[in-house]
Amino acid sequence: MDPALHKAAVQGSVRSLKKLVAENPGILGSKTPQQNTALHIAAELGHAGFAEAALDVDDKLLVSKNADGDTPLHLAARAGKVDVADLLIGRASAWPAEHPHHSPAAQNGKAGESSRSSPGTAQGPLFMANKVGDTPLHEAVKHGRSAVALKLLDAEPGRGHALNVKQQTPLHIAAREGLADVVAKIVSQPWVHEKFVPSDSVSGTALHQAVLGGHACK
Repeated sequence: MDPALHKAAVQGSVRSLKKLVAENPGILGSKTPQQNTALHIAAELGHAGFAEAALDVDDKLLVSKNADGDTPLHLAARAGKVDVADLLIGRASAWPAEHPHHSPAAQNGKAGESSRSSPGTAQGPLFMANKVGDTPLHEAVKHGRSAVALKLLDAEPGRGHALNVKQQTPLHIAAREGLADVVAKIVSQPWVHEKFVPSDSVSGTALHQAVLGGHACK
């Protein structure tokens, strides 16, 4: 990645970003050795203004994956950066099902390619999975980021039952971690058991997870 762009992303400097883009329109395509874009860096650090400016220049950054398969929203969710997560969720929710930059190969995390399926599907920008099968919602609940998790659920209520490769749903994890508000929001939504959880025998029910985590309903 261009050193000046990296510095601008770390600092969240919109002025520097605009100057760099004016000098080199394709600069936002540069990445770190870990395949992070400037948007990944800004998202993890919570720089919403920078993130918005970057997306205004290149909206494909929203679905760009790093070496771990994480999108910028994964990193914002993991870090609990509510403002930037809110921005990314808003952009993802408005993502059209048919987009001029659509490329199914991006589901495998190939650089410069992007997944452009419907926002309501598991592979849409809101709930693209990383290499371990975790969506941004999984990341939010795993790290106790209730505020971000609730915003994700506002955008896509049914995704609290999506399985990762460990056969865990955000509901299971939220129950285990004692995130009562997140659990309540997920269970308040109708869902199809066969679609999301083929068998409870792998990770147990959400109630089992809550007991294992030492949390009791109050």
